[in-house]
Amino acid sequence: MAKPNLHTVAAHAGVSIATVSKVVNGVRYGISEATLEKVLASVAELGYRPNRAGRGLRTLRRSIIGLAIVDPSPAFLADPFTTNLVAGLSNHLSERGFGLLLHGIKPGQVDASFLVKETVVDGLCLLLSGSSEERRDTTRLFVGLGQPLVVFQEAPSESIADACFVNQDDGAGATALAHQVLRRGPKTALIVIPDIVWPAIELRLAAFSRILESAEVAVTVLRCDESNPDAIADTIGAHIDTAGRPDVILGANDNIAIVAMRLLQARGARVPEDVAVTGFNAFPSNDYAGLNLTTVRSAAYALGELGGRLMLERLETEGFEKREYTLPVQIVPGATA
Repeated sequence: MAKPNLHTVAAHAGVSIATVSKVVNGVRYGISEATLEKVLASVAELGYRPNRAGRGLRTLRRSIIGLAIVDPSPAFLADPFTTNLVAGLSNHLSERGFGLLLHGIKPGQVDASFLVKETVVDGLCLLLSGSSEERRDTTRLFVGLGQPLVVFQEAPSESIADACFVNQDDGAGATALAHQVLRRGPKTALIVIPDIVWPAIELRLAAFSRILESAEVAVTVLRCDESNPDAIADTIGAHIDTAGRPDVILGANDNIAIVAMRLLQARGARVPEDVAVTGFNAFPSNDYAGLNLTTVRSAAYALGELGGRLMLERLETEGFEKREYTLPVQIVPGATA
């Protein structure tokens, strides 16, 4: 008897060869449950074995996890937070025989992305920028693929099934920094954040503003192109030229804080005597550069590791054990505030 192939399975199931190919490669997008069951039944009855059928016909395991990063910046992997998260996720998966399929997607192009149209992964991880409405719509689009989701740095949503939300406590970190600078008795504070909307940055901004304004500190918020040091310096410099030098500058990340420090020093201001400066993330590059920045140590690498562990555990069970995990962050006192 001839060995069954895609043609014989397609004829037996009464579907196209393309449909059979999608099913045996783990693609579920655009395929109804009825068609899926029909193809799988034919595969089992005919004894068809795809060459890459990793762990059997029931799961059609590919041993690949997808990571969609929605970021308008073409240099999205240059961001230290993203780099550390990806490293933690990739290393955890690699050590357990899984690969990571990474896809950077620009806003407005999600529905045309490879991970949506031709996905061959076992589960999906998401790291999303954009407004809350845009992130919600993007998440729902990926939910429609019928695969388990690990969503990084996003508030949990009870309306999204088979998903786990993995965060670090950005609000607590920003609160600790705000209390740190309040010891200096500031009257004015400048909060500088990226012009790309990230949910974690919005949490930091909210905590900074709440604590400082409750202490009657006059707060100004500036958005800047964080990928361009000159743009950061121009934004802060223009504000100082018109409004005067603030008592405190709180950068939403260390890159912004470092540029602020250099700008102040170039203008003859002392840090922290004249202006206190704080950052956020405290990645190892700070230590290599000999910086003693007052900041918060991010858990980005651990977030990636945890997301990978939770996804692999989910693939062996019927659901995620918990809906949300939040990792703590740690203030690094430094000498700039």
